[in-house]
Amino acid sequence: MTEMEEEIDLREYISVLLKRKGIIILIFLIVVITAAIISYFALPPIYQSSTVFSVAQVDRQPVINITDTVFSVAQVDRQPVINITEALEIIKSNVVLDEVINQMSLEETTEQLKRQITTEGLKDTNFIKVTVEADTPEKAKSLVENIVKVFIEQHQDEYKEKVKLIESRVNILKEQIAEFEKNIQEIEKTKKKIAASEELSEAERQFQASLLLNSLVTERSLYNSLISQINSLKTSLNNCQDFKIINYAQLPTAPIKPNKKLNILIAGVLGLFVGIFVAFFLEFWQKGKS
Repeated sequence: MTEMEEEIDLREYISVLLKRKGIIILIFLIVVITAAIISYFALPPIYQSSTVFSVAQVDRQPVINITDTVFSVAQVDRQPVINITEALEIIKSNVVLDEVINQMSLEETTEQLKRQITTEGLKDTNFIKVTVEADTPEKAKSLVENIVKVFIEQHQDEYKEKVKLIESRVNILKEQIAEFEKNIQEIEKTKKKIAASEELSEAERQFQASLLLNSLVTERSLYNSLISQINSLKTSLNNCQDFKIINYAQLPTAPIKPNKKLNILIAGVLGLFVGIFVAFFLEFWQKGKS
């Protein structure tokens, strides 16, 4: 195709657009006005509210459906690490949402409510962000607060039980350590009595002193082992963290949906393309009849 032919074709296209500008503008206005009416009057506003909370941890491990019992330091160390992803699913489970629906006397079903909820684990933390969408600001805020509250209530007893078990183990170890301290003191006293005894021969004193020394070594070894265990358990207690709200839910001031300006903009672009298409189609149809 020559340059002149291209120029003629371009002029024809522009001529068609100018000739049919009325229909193009009409379609453009119809689509834009329709989108504006739907966005402002037909589509219900959707509000969003979020909260962030930390999952309880025992010895830096999340407390979510852990079934192991803590009886010793070794068992504490072997507790399975529960991925935060599991907590995200539990928040949207029927167990939690059924209770929320019951407490708030909601008309939504569990599946409908689940579609309104978004959960997100914040990277490299035990923090979870829960976001809820609803048709009013008050409902969005109330929903997210109640979902988190029910989730925490259902797992807080488990956290407290874990902490109580560790504390109980610490108390048992303290009693055992006191017994070993008492035994060590008694052995030391007995050693002094034997050393000062004039009724025993030197050989007998040495023999009994050797037996007591072996007992003392054993007692001290067990004593040091218990001290190590209790120190580890105390460290575990220091690393325990209860559930905690990090960012409280706020009452949303404006809806997030529909995005009226964006809807009208998209409709305007779409209306323009449809108008141009119709203009060329009518021109083609008219020429075909000629």
